[in-house]
Amino acid sequence: RLTKFSSFDFCLFPHLTGLVYINRSGENASVIKHHSSAMNRRCHACCKTFETLQECLKHDLLEHSLQNKKMNCSFNNLCKAALKFLTTPEKLEERAKVRECLNHCNAGDELLTIFQILCMNNNNLELQFERIKSCLHSGLKVFETQLEIHAFGSIVSKLALRDCDIDVYLDVKEIQLQEANGTSGKLNSPPFMRNSSKHDTIFNTVYRILRESENFSQVRPIRSARVPIIKCKHNSTGFSIDINVSCPNSLENTRFLQAIVESDDRIHSMLLFLKIWAKHMQIINRANVTSYCLIILAVFYLQQPLQGHDRSIILPVQRIQQNLCARMVQGINYSFDIECEENRVYLPASITTLDLIKGFFNFYKNLNISEYVLSPYLGVNILRKDFVDDKCAFLAYHNQLITVSQYFGDDAQQFEIDRCVCIQDPFNLSHNIARSMVRNNKEYFHCCLAYACTICEENNNASARELYEKLLYDPYKSK
Repeated sequence: RLTKFSSFDFCLFPHLTGLVYINRSGENASVIKHHSSAMNRRCHACCKTFETLQECLKHDLLEHSLQNKKMNCSFNNLCKAALKFLTTPEKLEERAKVRECLNHCNAGDELLTIFQILCMNNNNLELQFERIKSCLHSGLKVFETQLEIHAFGSIVSKLALRDCDIDVYLDVKEIQLQEANGTSGKLNSPPFMRNSSKHDTIFNTVYRILRESENFSQVRPIRSARVPIIKCKHNSTGFSIDINVSCPNSLENTRFLQAIVESDDRIHSMLLFLKIWAKHMQIINRANVTSYCLIILAVFYLQQPLQGHDRSIILPVQRIQQNLCARMVQGINYSFDIECEENRVYLPASITTLDLIKGFFNFYKNLNISEYVLSPYLGVNILRKDFVDDKCAFLAYHNQLITVSQYFGDDAQQFEIDRCVCIQDPFNLSHNIARSMVRNNKEYFHCCLAYACTICEENNNASARELYEKLLYDPYKSK
């Protein structure tokens, strides 16, 4: 409920479209609105529309105005967290080691030197996964020959840092389990059905077996996640594992990122460096930006037209899907081709990895990310209000809602446009991969980008080794 106003008060709610005047006399109130009433019932900050103006005002007060003090406190905490993280004895020792190795490396090998210290060896990681896979097969014999175990994420796309988790998808085609009454129960429901009893049974069975296994510890289910997972630790390798039994889409996203990484070493190096930078600045973890979201932000940046050239480094997904047979997974088309001549990654020899890194920082520093929906599928940003009003005529998005709905047999979830930051998954067009970012996360991310640009500008004549060290180990400090 809004508090009392004087006989004629002027109230400006900055997040609402248009000016609002409120006149109260006892219990009576008259509202004089500029622009259409429909526009005044939409929150300008998050584009959410309400039935009445009063509901919109209440939303603005609770969600945007009263949260400011809390947001400012959280923003300062993020700044302190990065400073604390980078000044621990372990990180100071790591920085000294990085500096020493950079001082002895050959010119041009600076990033390779950093990656050797801070990233996983891909060959060793594959060997470790084979050990984990063997233990899972051994423990999950109840599924017999119907079980396939797949890795996905950073260990497949070759973007794994030293302390990475291992993401695993268990594909169970058909299972025969022993019921409590001694009879056999066969589960052969259609694969990947949302909220199906099949997946509940598989999830619970895997959880129970891993809890009783000597090969795994710290086993806990995360049922409330968008994709429910089982987290555990593999004792002999020490790796933390996230196990998914119901959603194969991540395999397809990984296949796409792997193709991009393998297309050019400069792109691979750029993505690895940005991951390390974001982790050191606590953008990943504390600021609710996932590694996947960061990589897609980089992909979107690479989809923007190159200055002085007639195309972008990476083409929009819409382009690289043209004239291909559909690769449908849960009602979503994951086909793409970046091997053919017209779709190939285009990166002129004159552009260095450092150019790409600086370009990323500058691009997002100068983009008011809250105003847009970033769409790697289209390769462009769409004004939020145009997305809400469907002025962009996003036919592929609407068609996908239909195919997903037909696959699952219920209404497809629509894109969450009311979030602080809106970044569309390249293939799953109704998934906002930045849905967990709130205002203080976004502002901190922007400050880190701006500070990185400042470091680059102030050290324009410095050596590459000095610049890389400052970018990775000098955190943004709030004023």
